[in-house]
Amino acid sequence: MDISADYIGHYKAQYNDAAHGGSWCSAFEVLVAKAWQSRTRAAGFDPDSDVHLCFAMNARPLLHASLPRAGAGFYGNCYYIMRVTALAGKVAGSSIPDVVKIIKDGKRRMPAEFTRWATGEAGANGGKDPYQMVQITSDYRTLLVSDWSRLGFVEVDYGWGPPAHVVPLTNLDYIATCILVKPWAHKPGARLITQCVTPDRVAAFHQGMLDMN
Repeated sequence: MDISADYIGHYKAQYNDAAHGGSWCSAFEVLVAKAWQSRTRAAGFDPDSDVHLCFAMNARPLLHASLPRAGAGFYGNCYYIMRVTALAGKVAGSSIPDVVKIIKDGKRRMPAEFTRWATGEAGANGGKDPYQMVQITSDYRTLLVSDWSRLGFVEVDYGWGPPAHVVPLTNLDYIATCILVKPWAHKPGARLITQCVTPDRVAAFHQGMLDMN
């Protein structure tokens, strides 16, 4: 579904008002918060059960000291999958600014969590290594989010103009996904490609995304 710039601005303004102007949030954060909440409501999870949100975060700044010449000349990706967890009832019943806050609180944990994982502490003494937990993506209570909006796909032109749509080549049916892309090279806003609820819940999910009350 295509998301207008006004839609994004509406929820960013809500967050700024709730934060009394002392904080800032991104389009990614408000769209992910809205999708996570809409999915949680549509799926009808037990309010007292945990639901999870997973997304990649750039871990490269944390490795500069470990790379030769502080990383100069290194062009590989370095990311860490963050997992944010909250009760389904809290995600479903909170305002969008409050769901954004849950996501932001999770993002702030990334440096410490990445360091624990990189040193092996995360999997030590019976602890769970996040990259060895199959449930991180295959559990239906988990929504895996990916941001493609800055990858430049919509600017690709092989001689007959930019693409009308960008989609993943494959999408595994057992992973609930939400991919954020640009809708068009010169169109503001965003486009969400989702495969995150069972067929009987799709209408409820879409209605939740459209509801701005």
